Amino acid sequence: MSKILDITVQNKFNKEKRDINVYHHADKSAHIISYNSAFTFPFNTDGEDDYLHISIVYGPGNLWKEYLVNLPSWADFEFSSEGKVTITHHGPRTILKLPPGPPQWQLKMTGPNDPPMGHSPDHSPDHIIIGEIETNTGQQFSF
Repeated sequence: MSKILDITVQNKFNKEKRDINVYHHADKSAHIISYNSAFTFPFNTDGEDDYLHISIVYGPGNLWKEYLVNLPSWADFEFSSEGKVTITHHGPRTILKLPPGPPQWQLKMTGPNDPPMGHSPDHSPDHIIIGEIETNTGQQFSF
């Protein structure tokens, strides 16, 4: 059973100031999300009909700090990377920890066959957060 959810992709790159590229299959649109910005997509949980394809826009040089991709744990996804990745599942979230270096990865997020409970258009959107582990103030970034 398919269900429409709002998914917000948040770009929390503050020091690196990298953009995030998101292709939304349902409406055949591509979006560039600037650093410290967000965009909300209506997302169909039927993985065959809709998906988000997410990557970091290549910029000059490498990323200098470790960074995270934080996903809802109900999401199905394919992740490809040329570097070392640590994947952690913690409660309602799945965390991908990526090392410094070239941002050479891609994420394709689809919905599960069984939609998550407790989400509907009148609730706040679920979210995907991508950003540095350390903020400009030197404190640990909280996802």
